[in-house]
Amino acid sequence: MDKDALVKLLSPLAARTDLPDDAKTVVSKAIAEAVSPLQYDLWIYRTVVVVLGITIIATVFGGIYLALKADPNIKLPDGIIAIGSAAVGALAGLLAPSPKGQ
Repeated sequence: MDKDALVKLLSPLAARTDLPDDAKTVVSKAIAEAVSPLQYDLWIYRTVVVVLGITIIATVFGGIYLALKADPNIKLPDGIIAIGSAAVGALAGLLAPSPKGQ
């Protein structure tokens, strides 16, 4: 049973008034643990997107700056290219819609 099915199954129990308080607490805790933080806390998602965006911008402009202002014999460090590429890939993975129901 996946987490979504578990939440759908337990949600009516959490709303019932005839259950003892300790049972309601256990059901509510199980629902809270089954739900991912990204489903109820959008600030985590937004913060990650902003940080990755800043990283991309900083690496692009930093690379351009180093390419224009540095000694012509110095090559752009591979670490800067790797950090920028990883940030672009992570941002694309976060912003791309995920396939649902598969």
